[in-house]
Parts: sequence; structure tokens; C-alpha cells
Amino acid sequence: METQRRQSKEEEPFRAFLKKIQSLGPNFNSKVEEFKDSIRSLTHGLSTWKEIEKQVLADLAESIRNIDDLIESNEYSTSQSDPRDLESGLNEKINKCIGQIKIHIHDFMTKSEDKEWDKRSKPGSEPREHWWEAPEKHVEDRLLVTAPELRYNDLEPPLKRCLLFLSVFPENAIIHKKSIIYWWIGEGLMKPNTVQTAEQAGERCFKMLLLNGLILPISKKHDKNPRCCKLHSSVRQMLFSEATKAGLCFEIYSNEELTKKDNKDDKCPLSCLTATTNKQSVMVSRASLEHKSDGFLSLFNISAQYLVCDTDKFSKFKSIKVLQLGRWQIFPDHHIEVEDTKFLESLGIMKNLSYLSLRGISRISFLPDSLVHLTSLQILDLRACHNLEELPAGIGSLKNLTHLDVSECSLLDGMPKGLGQLLKLQVLKGFIISRSIYDDSCRLKDLTGLKNLRKLSINIAKGAKADGDLKELKTERFPQLSTLTITWGQVTQTPPESSPEISLPVLEKLDLQCIPQDEKLNWLNPGKFPVLKKLYIRGGKLTSLNLGTEDEKWKVETLRLKFLSDLDWNNWSDIMNAFPSLACAEIYDCPKLKAKDASLPLLDEDGFWIKK
Repeated sequence: METQRRQSKEEEPFRAFLKKIQSLGPNFNSKVEEFKDSIRSLTHGLSTWKEIEKQVLADLAESIRNIDDLIESNEYSTSQSDPRDLESGLNEKINKCIGQIKIHIHDFMTKSEDKEWDKRSKPGSEPREHWWEAPEKHVEDRLLVTAPELRYNDLEPPLKRCLLFLSVFPENAIIHKKSIIYWWIGEGLMKPNTVQTAEQAGERCFKMLLLNGLILPISKKHDKNPRCCKLHSSVRQMLFSEATKAGLCFEIYSNEELTKKDNKDDKCPLSCLTATTNKQSVMVSRASLEHKSDGFLSLFNISAQYLVCDTDKFSKFKSIKVLQLGRWQIFPDHHIEVEDTKFLESLGIMKNLSYLSLRGISRISFLPDSLVHLTSLQILDLRACHNLEELPAGIGSLKNLTHLDVSECSLLDGMPKGLGQLLKLQVLKGFIISRSIYDDSCRLKDLTGLKNLRKLSINIAKGAKADGDLKELKTERFPQLSTLTITWGQVTQTPPESSPEISLPVLEKLDLQCIPQDEKLNWLNPGKFPVLKKLYIRGGKLTSLNLGTEDEKWKVETLRLKFLSDLDWNNWSDIMNAFPSLACAEIYDCPKLKAKDASLPLLDEDGFWIKK
């Protein structure tokens, strides 16, 4: 009842305006009802998001004033005007106003997605491992608000160009956000400035496309920030024609075209992609349709799994900016392999190459020394190259490199010292603290000159003693580090009495995996991490959490505890007292907690608790 009274009060300012439209005649009755429904939905959303109510209503006020001015100008006009002109003008302005309201409604629905997802995700309806299979109607309904062409035309030119690149992905494909953003950066569409990095600009662009409803968010349960997206079929069809109008030359080569043995011209980007199905293809973009292979700007592996590349043809890609041969799909079991890696020796002549991805490609043991000549390279993605054994010693020559991902490269056992020379590096994933004591192995102390490093993930090799390295994790050495992940090897020996003193007051996210200690980590306390928002601890022998003191409490908003068979605490109230800002917790496969703590809050089937 209270909610209804509040909504009624919020709708009150619009009533006089609606009566004025209604007085114009029965032709506007349907518009009045549609306007009422839109206002009702909007005020319901505003009751949840009061902090932005004034801004939203101010946006609408201008549109309403324009309509009101048009009506009054007609009432007080001394000349005789055609009533049809007034009706046409009013229809246009009212439709625009209604469309604006509905865009705000979409924004609220996007932010309320987690609640809607809870209602749809009852036990048995969605397996934990298939979070990406979002109900089609749930996501498609968002595009029924306005025609996709209207939304596209309202975009700024840079956003339009970014969106057009998504048209090359297969229908219903689930696309990882990072793959899109890295492609935009490689094409030069995202550039850094004094207030944001190129990746942060890409994140903002992705968010704007979501808010406009032109891409559909796909996220894990209770994850407020979608990590993937997909295109509605109507948007995808629209983008095909818009790409041609914009002069973007996307060419998609099918398996049949790529496997022609008599193809002697330069039209195909690779001489052969041995295929097991007829659905495999690659995409290239050119500067124009008249350009031959040396005019290619991008080569994107859409679905090819077996790469057999002709070295001579590959060496002609001198102007290429983006080379995405690896996996972009979210499924880690999507297999890609190369028959021979000799073609990679041509990489050194691609002086304009900005983004190189070999993610998930098997049978790449070594990278050619010519890689060090890629002085324009910004992003190097080698994630899950399971056969990769070492990185080039001269990797320090890649002076413009901002992103390096070597995580899940299980045969790597060390890092080259040249990493410490990559002064522009912002993201480093998969750094290995090895067992080696030789001088040619890079250690954390060699990275302390990387003042732009924002994200760092560390793998401590089995048997390695990492105390000396982890002690380097201090703010004065890594002043911009906001995200840190540490994974210990299964048999890593780190005596509790030598636990390192890590202190990163600016850290916002900490992810600890397979902790070897069988007692609390002394350095893991709220005083050392005063602005930490996300704390994840998964696997290992942790027995208790440092809950701080009455004067020092955690600022953590998201706490995830998984696969901790020894973790114990007195009761849930202690946790709530130590984590007063906690909004979301995940407690999964922690048997002692569930067995002992009767005060543990009600968790859903996936072990989540959300603050009401």
C-alpha cells in the first residue's frame, strides 16, 4: 500500500499534462494510456533508484516542455493552422518522449537483472555450469522497446563503428567482453587519455551499448557486471547493411573457399584451414575492397579449428593490425591447433600489429624470435597455450605492450627478465614464481619498475619458496595495483612462521587460491587492505579468517569462500560484524561451516547469499 501511495504521488506532476493531451480529442486516447503505462513503470523503477530520480525527471522535463510549448503556441496563435500539422507534430514529440522514458526503464531493468534472474532460476532450471544459457525471451524482450535502427541512429559515430564489428560473429554466439574490447583497441578505436586507459574506454563503450539495448548482457548468477554478450537477430541483420554503408569491408571465407587447393590469388587470408565440418570460417577486414592481401587490417578466426597456414601468403600481411587466430569463444573446450608453426616466423614484418591472440591453440611450443620486432604490439594473448614452454628472451623490446596473458600455460616454468622492461604494462596474467634460483629467471622484484601495472596474477610453481617474492607486494613498488590473484602450487611449502608481509592499501580485489598455510594469514587483515571490495578465497588449508578489530573492519562488499574443507568460525554474526558492508557472499563446499554454524543465513542452491 505504501508503495502504491508513493507511486501515485510521483505520477501526480504528470496528470495535468495528460489531461491537456486528452482534451485534444479521442485520437490521442491511446497515446494517453501508453504514456500512463510508461510513467507507471518508470516511477516503479525510480522507487528503487531514488538517488538518480532528479536527474531522470530533469531529462524528461525538457521533452515535456517542448510538447507543452507546441500545444500552447497553437492555442494562442493568431493565424489559422492546419489541425493535421499540429497532430503530426504532437505525435512525433510524444513518441520521442515515450521512447526516452522506455530507455530509462531499460536502464533500470538492466540494473535489476539479478532480481529478475533469481525469479527465473529455480532449482533444477539451470545447472551451475551452464550459466550462459540465459532464457531467450528474457533478453530478447529488451529490444522490443524501440526499433534497433532508431537506437543505432542515436549512437555517436565512434559507438556505431564499434558495434559494427560485432556483426561478424555467428548468430546466437556468446561473445566474451574482453575479446571485443581487445579487438577495438587493436583497430585503434579505443585510445588512452589522461583520465582512462584504452581498456577502460572499451569498458565504457561496452556499457553504453548495453544501456542502449543493442547488445544483450550474459552474466553469471548474481554478477552485476556482464562479462559476455550476444546480438539479437534483428540487430545482427541491421548491422550487416550498416557495415556496408559505413565502408567497412568485412569478408567471411567459408571452409570450402579456404580449402581450395588451386587458389593461387591473394584473396584468401590463409591457403588452407583443414576442417572437420563445413561450418568453419575466418573473417578479414580490408582498408578497401580493391586492396589485395597486403591491405588486410584484421584477420579473425571465427570458427576454424585446424590451421594449416601458407608461410608465403602469411608473410604478405604487412599492414595488418589485428591477428586473432586463437579462441574467442567462452567454452574452454573449443579446440584449435596448428599443423606447423613455421608461419609465425613472419610475425616480425607486421610492424603495425597491435593485437595478437593465440589463445587456446595447441602445438605451439615456442614463439619465434621475430616476435620482438612487433614494436606496435599492445596486447599479446597466449592464455591456455598448453604446449608453450618458454617466452622469447627479448620480450622486453615490446615497448608498447600493455596486456600480457600467459595464464593456463602449464608447461611454462619461468619468466624472462625482459618483462621488467615493459614499462607500459598494465595487465600481467600468469606470472610464474619458479623454483629456479638462476639469475636469468624474472622475479617480482624485477617488476617494481612497472608503475602502470593495474592487474597482476601470480602462479607459484610447485615446490617454490615464494616468501621473498611476495614481500615485494607493497604499494610503493606497485602504486596502481588494484587487482591481485595468487595461486599456490599443490605441493608448495611455505612455513607459517615465514608468512610474507603483503601490504597494498589501494587494492580493490584479492583472489587467493590453494593457500598452503593451515592457519590464518597474518597479513590478511583489514588494516592492510582498507579499500578492498572483493575478497575471494578458493581451495587450500585455510582454517580461519582474520576478522580484524572493533576499530578496523573490512570494507569488503563481495566475499567468496569455496572448497575450504578446514575453514571454521564461531557464527555468522561474527562475519557480519567484521564485514559490515557485505552485500553478497558465496559459500560453496565448506563443510565445517554448514555443519557447525546454525546461524548461517539461507543460501540458495548455488551457495549464494544476497543482502536484502
